[in-house]
Amino acid sequence: MKVEIRRSGIWQLSSTILATGDGCIVVDPGYFPRELDELAALAAAHGGARAVVFTHGHWDHVLGWPAFPQAAVWVSPSLAEAMSSRSARACKDLDAARDFDGRWYVERPTELDWPPSARVQALTEGCTRRLGEVSVQTLLLPGHSPDGLALLVAEAGLLLVGDYLSPCEIPFVEDAGAYCATLERLLLLLGDGNPAVGVVQQVIPGHGPPLSAATARQIAAADLRYLKELLARAQAGDTAGAL
Repeated sequence: MKVEIRRSGIWQLSSTILATGDGCIVVDPGYFPRELDELAALAAAHGGARAVVFTHGHWDHVLGWPAFPQAAVWVSPSLAEAMSSRSARACKDLDAARDFDGRWYVERPTELDWPPSARVQALTEGCTRRLGEVSVQTLLLPGHSPDGLALLVAEAGLLLVGDYLSPCEIPFVEDAGAYCATLERLLLLLGDGNPAVGVVQQVIPGHGPPLSAATARQIAAADLRYLKELLARAQAGDTAGAL
């Protein structure tokens, strides 16, 4: 498998192409039209995109699917439901994208929208998809958002985690308890301080450069300590300490 990563001019958003001799998977393609053109050309050079993956529904991760018109769109079940029902969350994300594009004069060849339901495939926990000789397994990772979806390519020791473990950002949290549980799960995959038992050798976060397993473990442990201390201060009513 060949891994191609491009980082957008917005927030170092990571767009990743996982390619084998049987086409490729494109994860979180974004963000600007010229960047999407480059990703589409890369995908075509690798035999075409078989699927586009949204690691979650936040607007910076979900706008690039029209650049790959023949590809299925893989998402978590909760995101599939939000998109098909045009939930308040889904509408808010599209509105935020329109607002950003409007403020920065971004012109797109197509109107911003969610993909049609016929193209969407909801992938549950532990679901496996094959691309050539490579198996891609899905993990549901709530906390940053309720619809988080990670990809594990065990044969390559590769984990794509969406908006966790970024070296650029502190944790952006929607559900703190779920976020802590996700970090504990990621630590197990990363060896939790014992690389000999870790499944993963490289991590691609949603924002920032790829990470070694050792660096990803350090970030996961630091984020977990931070959130647990924050929650403890909040439970004790120590607002000043929490701040």
